[in-house]
Amino acid sequence: MNPKSLIVFAIPALVIIGVLFGSVFVVQQTQQTLVLEFGKLVRVIKSPGLYFKIPFIQDVRSYDTRILDFDLSSIAATLADQKRLLVDTFARYRIVDPTLFYRTVFNETGAEQRLRILNQSIALGVLGKVTLTDVLSPKREAISKDIRNQMNVAAKAFGIEVVDLQLRRTDLPAQNSEAIFNRMISERNQEAQEFRSQGDEIAQEIKATADKERTIILAEANKQSEIIRGQGDAYVTEKAAKIYGKDPQFYDFYRSLNAYKAALKDDTTTFILSPKESFFKYMHR
Repeated sequence: MNPKSLIVFAIPALVIIGVLFGSVFVVQQTQQTLVLEFGKLVRVIKSPGLYFKIPFIQDVRSYDTRILDFDLSSIAATLADQKRLLVDTFARYRIVDPTLFYRTVFNETGAEQRLRILNQSIALGVLGKVTLTDVLSPKREAISKDIRNQMNVAAKAFGIEVVDLQLRRTDLPAQNSEAIFNRMISERNQEAQEFRSQGDEIAQEIKATADKERTIILAEANKQSEIIRGQGDAYVTEKAAKIYGKDPQFYDFYRSLNAYKAALKDDTTTFILSPKESFFKYMHR
């Protein structure tokens, strides 16, 4: 077979192969596919498998059936308490109506642009009704859910379901951060001072109670001491009276010795008395 004959057979063969390849397409497990004819939708395929189309006339466009995620743009929101806040959000969505998706946003890039616009509008509205304390508290989850629900309703117009949305990061603008941190420090210092004042007050109460109890205990002890001393003196007086009754002269002598001992216990003590003074009567004997 000469070269000219090979060319004659090769060209039709290549055309046939091209037509065959152009008429077959595969839909994957994770895909949903639209068949378009001159840009007009003629078929929607959601089951995986091998399919045919008219080559050069029909075209296919496939979309992912899995959940897709992307970062939404940061937005600067003014909260209900007039605080400024920079908010970063993270969203997850899936394409539930490929026909509507194709007609409204065309592809994932167009979908994400629309979702960013929706997020900015809806998030600003929701955040404008809450305070900074709400955003930084467990209420944050409810705020995220509110934004997601409103976005999901709006996204249905594009054949999209918003599965999840989270406020991933919330930052204060630089010009507000220092003032708020200083205020927080001042509030903590004030609380600490209040705790110290309360502690001092409690300490004073405890001390006053202790002093009162000490005074009562000492008074009771002194009272008991006086009672015991009185009982002792009475006992001594009683015994002395008995001794005096038996030997008055010895008792008088004994009392004089005790008086000498008490009066002369200090070596520097000097008495100037008449020798005839009764105080020294036992010293003359």
